[in-house]
Amino acid sequence: MNMKLFNSILCLSAAMTLLVGCSTSVQDDAPVTLPQTDVEACFMLSTDAVSRTTLADDGASINWQIGDVIAMWGYDNTGSYLFENEPFQLVRFTTEYTKAYFSGHIPELGDEAYTYLMCTPVPQSVNGTEVSYTLPSLQSGEYDGKYDVMVASPVESGSITANKDVEFEVSLHHKMHALNITIPEGGNAFGSTFTKLELTFPTPVVGDITFDVANPDAEPTYTNLSNVITVENSKGFNEGDSIWVFVLPGMVEGDVSYTVRSEGQRSVERVSYISRDMKPGHVTPINMTTPDLYKYTAMHFSVGQNNLGEDFDTFTLYDHNNEVLRVFNRNAENRYTIDFEGDIDLSSYQNKVFRAVFDTPHAVVECPINMGNVQPYCEQNITPMVLPYLYEQDFSQIPSFDDGHDNPNTGFNSDTYNSSNLLDSYTSILAGWSGGRIGGSAGQSVRICCRFEGGLGASAYYKGRVDTAPMTKLKSGASVKVSVSFSYSAAKKEYGVGNGSTTLSFGHTTASGAIAPSSNIENTVISAETIDGTDGSYSNIYNTRTVSFSGCTNATRLSWQAGTTRGSSIAGNGNYWLYLDNIKVQIAQ
Repeated sequence: MNMKLFNSILCLSAAMTLLVGCSTSVQDDAPVTLPQTDVEACFMLSTDAVSRTTLADDGASINWQIGDVIAMWGYDNTGSYLFENEPFQLVRFTTEYTKAYFSGHIPELGDEAYTYLMCTPVPQSVNGTEVSYTLPSLQSGEYDGKYDVMVASPVESGSITANKDVEFEVSLHHKMHALNITIPEGGNAFGSTFTKLELTFPTPVVGDITFDVANPDAEPTYTNLSNVITVENSKGFNEGDSIWVFVLPGMVEGDVSYTVRSEGQRSVERVSYISRDMKPGHVTPINMTTPDLYKYTAMHFSVGQNNLGEDFDTFTLYDHNNEVLRVFNRNAENRYTIDFEGDIDLSSYQNKVFRAVFDTPHAVVECPINMGNVQPYCEQNITPMVLPYLYEQDFSQIPSFDDGHDNPNTGFNSDTYNSSNLLDSYTSILAGWSGGRIGGSAGQSVRICCRFEGGLGASAYYKGRVDTAPMTKLKSGASVKVSVSFSYSAAKKEYGVGNGSTTLSFGHTTASGAIAPSSNIENTVISAETIDGTDGSYSNIYNTRTVSFSGCTNATRLSWQAGTTRGSSIAGNGNYWLYLDNIKVQIAQ
């Protein structure tokens, strides 16, 4: 057998170059574990005997690598196979780097002649001596020897378990063809580094290849074929770079179309005619000028979170001048695009605040959209939209205020206040709210006070109450079940002999205007529930509650009321506070 199938490792001819290479496995860098059974076997190959895996410094020669693996079969003179598809790994070189040692583990062989079959890399599937490999449609563009599939002509030699210095004279046949695509200086009409090259050939060029290692000269079988190759690499490609693409051998004649892409940008399509016999074991060098940038601008909108509790049917996109840009129907892809072809001025989009108005079966809600620094001739994802809660208030924008009765410094004096007023007299943030015996701390929370006064066998309670604005985001005629969550805590200050705690009542009403704080809540969900703890404050609100109720309409207001458990026979006065924050209302399924 000729140990120098390719004397020149990469020898250019008029249009083709001879390819050499091998690998550990077609599977993506999967480590090969050598079996630790049987006995050690070893053979040598000359380092001039082709099959190598990485490009040398000259950019052309290809060198063996420690860890390269050859799969081997062996049978005796009766034709009986003693081992099949056993991996032999390159473990060391001689000092002069002239010979490579491959080691594996197989059953011990006798001192006689055997026939050895070999292929590299390790096959992805094996059926007897038939082996299969997959050449994928998605490749990295870097030289990767795992795609340089090779098979050896059968080798007759002595035992490789008895003699550790057996040297094979082997002829390895390459099964793949390679394209070495170079982008010349000045050849990147795309204008910037691209990370993806998409090629569409007139005939299939990738897929599965199956052949018989016992008959390496026979024509392989090809299945699961495709004529599309995508080269994708996060490092990207630009002028002066080379892109390696492995293809199945065969005649390719016709138009090849190709495009390039980068993050958010793509080129126009370019078509080039090709007529080339892609011979196995050869390289076709190609100088490729990239196509021009495709002047396409797209802004992709999506919904990132839905706090409302039900899906929308449509949403209307308004620009910063409140002009309607487009109405979108909800789709399964959650992708809503405004796009343009050709030259464009995006000054009316860049860093502007748009808004989306969502129409759902029961509600109409909206959210702002910060467009950010959108760029021309790019596809860009706008920050995902958030469907807001049916109602939400965290008091982060309120000023400090009180009605003079949420923390009366009256001690044993009387404070029989039982009136309520609309809170927009204190802040527009709470427009439509009303309350009595209520106060707020800037940017933090609100509190409601229950006043107790007792003495000489008589006592009186003066509860505090707050009511939100109506749920106006609900459509007229809609009646839904809602889930309400809120945070709360309690505190107190007692004068005389005190033994009371703050109580919480929660519910809803459709009454309009200011409601007297001692009035019972029209529809009670939580009734006079004792609150544990007395260390609550505007900044210390640690309890969370979630409740639900049905029949919520666009006239419904949420109501909280503070009371106390203090006994009527106890003399002395007291203030009992309920702190409230983080109100969130969703439509419940």
